[in-house]
Amino acid sequence: MNPEDTIWRIIDRLDESRGILSESLSALHPKKDKDLIDALTEVEQLTQTQLNICRRAQRRIQRS
Repeated sequence: MNPEDTIWRIIDRLDESRGILSESLSALHPKKDKDLIDALTEVEQLTQTQLNICRRAQRRIQRS
């Protein structure tokens, strides 16, 4: 497997995870599940950061 394929697969999985997190957040009760919402929101932000890093790496690979 080449680097482009690896990055693409990682981005695909992270994007899928972000979608699952968004769906999960929308199903939670804002007051009863506040702690869980806070934790999932943090995980969602970390996932977005990972996506941004992978996309930067993808652009670097495409330029070389």
